[in-house]
Amino acid sequence: MLNHATNHTHHVVSNLIKPTKIELKLGNPKNGWLPIELKSADLELEFIASNIPDNPTDKLCESLILALNEVETEICWNQEPECYFFELKPSGKGIDFVISKSGGITEKRNQIYELNGNFETVILPMYRSLKKFSTLEFDNADWIKIDQEKLNKLTELVKSKKISRAL
Repeated sequence: MLNHATNHTHHVVSNLIKPTKIELKLGNPKNGWLPIELKSADLELEFIASNIPDNPTDKLCESLILALNEVETEICWNQEPECYFFELKPSGKGIDFVISKSGGITEKRNQIYELNGNFETVILPMYRSLKKFSTLEFDNADWIKIDQEKLNKLTELVKSKKISRAL
């Protein structure tokens, strides 16, 4: 009996050490549509988003800048008409990442996922996927590249956050 309890305790501890990280993959855009994959320990989401009314990759870049400055923000991934909303809510040292879905931009939202994460588990994976996306080759007809100035600003913020966390 004692052995069982010890194993159980060990399992709980290992869960605490390894926080749930999200994985975001931005695919190759085509004619204003972008394939998105989001994975975490208990969620797998795949959808194709439109660049109308706002370009969501630019919005993601802006949202990460805001979140790093402790400002609550959201990104709308429009599937015309359905939408996914990614909300970033900084709280203390952490960041809450909430996904909700609606039948349209102004329709009622239903929350489908929440992660109480932090810089490493939420911001960094999103930042890395944006950086990777910015290196892809595609035509302006397919998708507009992320504003380089915004991306540079985000990179500076991420670097300074990494340094301050290391101290």
